[in-house]
Amino acid sequence: MLKINERDKDYLLNILDHCDRIEAAINRFGNSEETFMNDADYRDVIKMNLFQIGEAVNQLTQNFKEEISDIPWHQMYGIRNIIAHAYVKVDEEIVWSTAAKDVPALKSRLERILLL
Repeated sequence: MLKINERDKDYLLNILDHCDRIEAAINRFGNSEETFMNDADYRDVIKMNLFQIGEAVNQLTQNFKEEISDIPWHQMYGIRNIIAHAYVKVDEEIVWSTAAKDVPALKSRLERILLL
């Protein structure tokens, strides 16, 4: 069984909190890509929480990320960089897909890791 240090555990719980916030936004605004694309507030809520997930991922120890190599840590931090620095225009379809499909899977995986 994987032993998780307290620092990593705190960051994983932070990531889970932002997953919950994304889930709550989808429940509040609607599970519709069309609604997402037409509502700047909805897009901002999702992007801010994806940004925060990326921030927390960057704080996880390299050892932990290597131990749990089935989670795309690098891509999670990458979307944070795109949102933060606008290296390229943010592809809203990717943001939506990430929020609607990838975040629920991430949440489930992290809950299993933390045995919640």
